[in-house]
Amino acid sequence: MKQEERSQGTQSRILAAAEQSFAEHGYDVTSVDSICRAAGVSKGAFYHHFPSKGSAFVALLNAWLAELDGQFAAAQTGGESVPQQVAAMAAGVNGIYHVAGAKWNILLEFWAKSKADPEVAHSTVDMIRRYQGFFQQVLDRGVSEGSLKVNDSNLAATLMLSVVLGLLLQGILDPEGQDWGALMQRVLAMLMESMGGRKP
Repeated sequence: MKQEERSQGTQSRILAAAEQSFAEHGYDVTSVDSICRAAGVSKGAFYHHFPSKGSAFVALLNAWLAELDGQFAAAQTGGESVPQQVAAMAAGVNGIYHVAGAKWNILLEFWAKSKADPEVAHSTVDMIRRYQGFFQQVLDRGVSEGSLKVNDSNLAATLMLSVVLGLLLQGILDPEGQDWGALMQRVLAMLMESMGGRKP
């Protein structure tokens, strides 16, 4: 096995152990030592890949967001209009509600620690700004192609992001309350209609 493959394998084991520990015990209780024991690696190996416990925590979130980014990118392929692309994105978000509960617990932990840990806080702000900018670009394309009528795309993008984050949080806290994925699709479709987009 090549060195690079061994290194990637070690990193994957560390992240898997960290994910389980963060989900089961929380960020504060989880220690680098406990992650290393669960992963079967030395502390030196841990710090070779991650300079801190917080950086491993952030890496887990980024890996999760990368999956979401991939779904969003796939939804933008082809010649569909922006309202149709948003509908496809909403359908992709629907799948998030069916991921393992551990990821939900980590997301709650991430939000909770964003006020106390500067490293986590920085990543939280970056995430919010990145997705707000992404939604604004999507809406601007809709205006350019004539499928949407938006006077302030920055404000509209902020509204979209607030809806997505709000429904995700509700789904985490009350998973049996209703079909949150279906609700996400209906709400985003309603937003598109309010901006002049036809039903996909």
